[in-house]
Amino acid sequence: MKKDLSRLAPWLAGVLTLAILAVVGVLPKCGIARPAPPFEGEVVAGEGIGDRVSLSRLEGRVVVLDFWASWCPPCRESIPLLNRVASRYPEGVQFYGINVEAISPEQVQTHHTTFAAAFPSLHDPDQSLQRAYGVNLLPTLVIIDASGHIRHTETGVPDEEGIHEVIDALLAESSSTGRMSNVDPES
Repeated sequence: MKKDLSRLAPWLAGVLTLAILAVVGVLPKCGIARPAPPFEGEVVAGEGIGDRVSLSRLEGRVVVLDFWASWCPPCRESIPLLNRVASRYPEGVQFYGINVEAISPEQVQTHHTTFAAAFPSLHDPDQSLQRAYGVNLLPTLVIIDASGHIRHTETGVPDEEGIHEVIDALLAESSSTGRMSNVDPES
């Protein structure tokens, strides 16, 4: 019996470690395919300040949401990485930052500029969007497919190549099913 336990201990430790990492949100979660909670908000920083954005108007596009805060050091690392990713997808993919701090929109603009984000940011000062998406750690990246389903979430500084792979797969899936849209999200 003791010999059996000693053989099982490494396996049990590995399974327990993976379970803890998944719960804490360190491991990326792919293929979840649950409907994304609807949202509507105003762009408070970046291109399109004052524009209203809603998930329903973004149907037909892959949507990338980056939940961030100014006090978050990993957020400072992830935004330049996401800028590079966003530059590779000028059409069919829409990137938005979601600032989750209870600060003024002007402060969000200042931090957005300091972080040099190349994509617009919305503001979630009451954390309602953060709660709806189950965001517990920052930064958290959420990728929504063209039909409005969450297909990937990742906490911490994302893996750039992994994000490209997810987006490329979703774009290929969208074009093969005819769900891709070039509709302006503001129209």
